[in-house]
Amino acid sequence: MMADGTPTTSLVQFLNRYRFQVDADQVSPCVPMPVLSIVPELAMPAEDQPDIAALPMAAAVLHTAGVMSAGVANQSVLNKASLNKNKNKNKNKNKNKNKVTFGESGSGDASLIPAFELRRLHQQPSRNAFTAAARFTWEMLDIPPPPGPDFTRLETKVLLSMQKRDRERARRLSDIQQEASLSVSEFSRPLYIENIGGYEQTEGLFQSILTACEYVGLLYKSKFNRLRPNQFEPRLRPLLAVPAHEAYPSNHAFQCFSIAFAFNTILPEHPATEELTQIAQNVAENREWAGLHYPSDTAAGRDLARRFAPYLRDAFTASFNAVHKEWV
Repeated sequence: MMADGTPTTSLVQFLNRYRFQVDADQVSPCVPMPVLSIVPELAMPAEDQPDIAALPMAAAVLHTAGVMSAGVANQSVLNKASLNKNKNKNKNKNKNKNKVTFGESGSGDASLIPAFELRRLHQQPSRNAFTAAARFTWEMLDIPPPPGPDFTRLETKVLLSMQKRDRERARRLSDIQQEASLSVSEFSRPLYIENIGGYEQTEGLFQSILTACEYVGLLYKSKFNRLRPNQFEPRLRPLLAVPAHEAYPSNHAFQCFSIAFAFNTILPEHPATEELTQIAQNVAENREWAGLHYPSDTAAGRDLARRFAPYLRDAFTASFNAVHKEWV
């Protein structure tokens, strides 16, 4: 019976009879024992405590229960301290994990999705009816559709001939593998700002463009739904794992040319702007040598970057101005 006279349930009886020892990583049951209330005034000194081995079985169990109750209480304090220690350790580990400098990864905080800028792409700029109708024109840019099957068959023949050039493929292999996941260092290196402080805005803008253009490019890929070259021509053997999304346009070309066009808009007089464009072209062509894209995918990615540039500049106006201040 409970204190209020209600009958004790089997669950309560079980929990009262079986105590559990909580460790940092697991919960384990203790030895079943009767529930006792220990009165501190009745605790015997150590020299007056009986020899447990000489006690009858029932008395030995009762005495051991009192000792273990105190032990479990002390153990719970240790377990709580251990849990707090692990919590602080994981907290510091996550804090250090999320603390990334531009010198290490070239992304910094800009590795996060540029949500504010993407919202600017989607938001209505004014109450004017014309601008409201043109709200999502960046999703409907005049990008020509991919070529038909006859031209695609010709492109696969070009890719098959490239596949036979083992020496050139081997020469490009390291770059192909490195460029599989684009990083800011591909573009900060020709500007001679890699691992140098004071250009966080530039590297942050580059990373944000990579992220934003990947999002936009996937919308156009889904719209055109073009098969990958190896899906059209089974004899093609790609050097990398084939991405699950569609081929047209090439997102690598779109992202890289968008960075080159953006920097050219900010600093057209900089001598490295032409080199950034050449780097974008090389990255896009390496995707063809890898057997992942048709040449027309590359051309469409560059065309999309050129047409999307005004919308990108509008969405990232604050970042464009901040980068200009870093260089001027």
